[in-house]
Amino acid sequence: MITKPSNYAVYTPAISQEFAKLGYSQHLKRNFSFLEADLNFLDPKSGLFHYPYALYSAGQAAKTANSALEDNIVKLRDRQRTRVIGDSGGFQIQGNKIKFTGDATCERMLRWMETHTDYSMSLDFPTGGITPGNVAVHAERLIAEGHNLQAMCAANGLSLDFNACLKQSLLNLDYFVRSRKPGATNLLNVLQGRNEAESKAWYEAVKVYGLEGWAFAGAHQNSFSLLLNRLHDMRNDGLLQTAKWIHILGISTPAIAYLFNALQRCVIEVNPDLQITFDTAGPFISAAKFQALMTHRLDKTGWTFSTVSMPKEGNPSDTRTLNELAWEIAQRRPKAKRGNDALQGERALYALPVATTIGSRVRVNEICVGSNGSSDLDNDSIMILMNHNAEAYLRVFKQVNRIFDNPEEYGNDVPVILKGLRFAIENIWADPQSKTTQWASFLDTLASA
Repeated sequence: MITKPSNYAVYTPAISQEFAKLGYSQHLKRNFSFLEADLNFLDPKSGLFHYPYALYSAGQAAKTANSALEDNIVKLRDRQRTRVIGDSGGFQIQGNKIKFTGDATCERMLRWMETHTDYSMSLDFPTGGITPGNVAVHAERLIAEGHNLQAMCAANGLSLDFNACLKQSLLNLDYFVRSRKPGATNLLNVLQGRNEAESKAWYEAVKVYGLEGWAFAGAHQNSFSLLLNRLHDMRNDGLLQTAKWIHILGISTPAIAYLFNALQRCVIEVNPDLQITFDTAGPFISAAKFQALMTHRLDKTGWTFSTVSMPKEGNPSDTRTLNELAWEIAQRRPKAKRGNDALQGERALYALPVATTIGSRVRVNEICVGSNGSSDLDNDSIMILMNHNAEAYLRVFKQVNRIFDNPEEYGNDVPVILKGLRFAIENIWADPQSKTTQWASFLDTLASA
């Protein structure tokens, strides 16, 4: 059972729809040295690796009433030994992948999340859809339905499209609060906004709903001035003290994970039961594009993941394991410049190979199995790479956590900008009244990179 918050911000892989179907409507076609069920890392019985956290979107699982009924690894997991966060589908709605029909759509998304997820997002309308023009149609609809968006614009001084996003999100929140089944899931109040003015206006409008936690979307994902400002607001309003969970949507770089650890240590000073999590679908999207995570860097020159194209790197006669391939790729990557360090002396900095459980058991020619001797991948190959990439991400984040806790041992491996941002976050948290504004441009360095 997962009973206590971690001292670290926790990565929740955003599972793809095809991966979620493994063992149910999706099956491996070939035989391997592991069972199909072993690819399911949510299963504690997996013969590869087990990881108890994930995010899965109702926007994928409940696109239609029929798809909401399908079995998958999230639906049939051990609820006592895993934690799954449910995204509500606002991103898919705004991208026109799901037709929005008001309360009927809210009902479908809410019921799916109540049945299958432990923490569930409110159904927000993302402000990220404003610039591409995806919000205008909803603004017109809301006005036609009699909602006075112009009055909202006059009150908060923000754009019509922003207020359309906010208004529809408030209507959806009303439906969720009115229609939820008590105790079925913990609801997270989603905060949107592209800048401080929008973020603040959104927070003030939704803070009265009294849900079990918060989710940060939009520019909040890497703007630490926005994150700190809203966390300060929550603390001042007494809402941080009662929250169970905070999730930050759509980002999972090693550098961001390091700084989210700093936020986790800050918030548990106020609420020791509060957990921060973050996600991306990176492992699954990369695999779907035939990309394998092979190396990473965690040194003072930068923190990065590096993937390779498996059709370009491998061929049907290549008998190396994935881990052996990763080692060879790491050896041929250019070295960073040498640097002097008083404690460690002069040393060369290398890209580090990833090593995963499945990577030690699967050979390149089992991935690159195209017909007529080509190096193309089939669906089995993609499922294997999804498992490999997910574990590779997790192993890198574990090393990030070790570095975070041991600055004396690993201090030379932390880029100066990350050291400065960690100091700024911790310093501002201790004295929030005036420092966030004066540090804003520095805090948002990663957002503007």
